[in-house]
Amino acid sequence: MYNAPVVDAHLHVTEDGRWFNGKYDSSLATMLEQMDKGGVDKGVIMGLVQLEQNGYLQRACEESGGRLFAMASFDPASQKLQDIAPYLDSNVFKGVKLHPRRGNYSPLDERLFPLYEAAAQNGWAINFDAFGHSVRLPIDELRPTVFDRIAKKYPELKIVISHCATPWVMEAFFVAKSNANVYLDCSFIIDRYRNSSVLIDLLFTARHLDGKLIYGSDFPEEQVHRYLSLARVEFKELTEEKKQNIFGLNAIKVYNL
Repeated sequence: MYNAPVVDAHLHVTEDGRWFNGKYDSSLATMLEQMDKGGVDKGVIMGLVQLEQNGYLQRACEESGGRLFAMASFDPASQKLQDIAPYLDSNVFKGVKLHPRRGNYSPLDERLFPLYEAAAQNGWAINFDAFGHSVRLPIDELRPTVFDRIAKKYPELKIVISHCATPWVMEAFFVAKSNANVYLDCSFIIDRYRNSSVLIDLLFTARHLDGKLIYGSDFPEEQVHRYLSLARVEFKELTEEKKQNIFGLNAIKVYNL
């Protein structure tokens, strides 16, 4: 019987509740309602750099009574580390969210190196959006092997590769297996890529690398409670120990919740 805390470690909210495509309600109230419906104990909200919302996320998390935490947003083209340092000093921020494909910068951009060094020294995690499509950034800048290079350059840096770096899930598997400091999150992909190799590779990862796989939904792109139900069905054959790792314990460890 699963009895460890359930953590949704990949959430987004907007202060006005409007999502970019206009299709979803991304309000804090809706997110919390869906967390309650699904029995999710804690959540990690990924900051959106285009909304400059670190201040809002800090207030929302501080008012949640220890239920919500956040990853500060950062853009190396327009910000310096000192711009987000006050947020990272807060106990509700657990690291930094980077979105290279939308920001049009390589994860190996030297402007990010001071952030990686500070994160390694302070125990902050770095969550990378890694998804195999981009209008401007060359796709090979998003492959898991890029994060393998970062992991080996900064072995004390906790790296989370979002969406299991779809479509390169098995490549991401081996990067996480090869580096003690690399983890994968399985947000967004379970239903969207059901009839493809992505789901087969995800289930292989869950069976063989459960200590490195972190559950998340990607609200509001996915409903919190619905995505959790889908994940529980897909992972139903796993041992209870593996389920506890994936659905909560790994996130608690990596993000210091």
